[in-house]
Amino acid sequence: MIRVAIVEDEQAYRVQFQEYIMRFASETGVKFSVSVFSEGIQLVEHYKPVWDIVLLDIQMPGIDGMETAQFIRKKDDSVAIIFITNMAHYALKGYEVGAFDFVIKPIAYPAFSMKLKKFVAGFSGQESDI
Repeated sequence: MIRVAIVEDEQAYRVQFQEYIMRFASETGVKFSVSVFSEGIQLVEHYKPVWDIVLLDIQMPGIDGMETAQFIRKKDDSVAIIFITNMAHYALKGYEVGAFDFVIKPIAYPAFSMKLKKFVAGFSGQESDI
């Protein structure tokens, strides 16, 4: 089972990403457990290295996605961070915290599923025919 944390302040995107993950699971048979957070501080306050992927919005009120990622990296150097942003120029900063990948809003399902497929192939330790 792949454990995913979605950290996104916009409800519509939280719902969309959950639906995309469940659709991917249905299509591929890969099992996911999804936790959802509307603010970075919610994740930071009780962070434990239990997730395999963190889908992390960069622009959020309060503690933003970069600050959240920096905190996560102090406690967990193996979780895959996939940044969610509507501004591509933030992508370069993501490399400072070892980002696995980036999702540029708005994102269609085929592009999102390619990100998950890339992760699943590496997570299983082998090339995937998903």
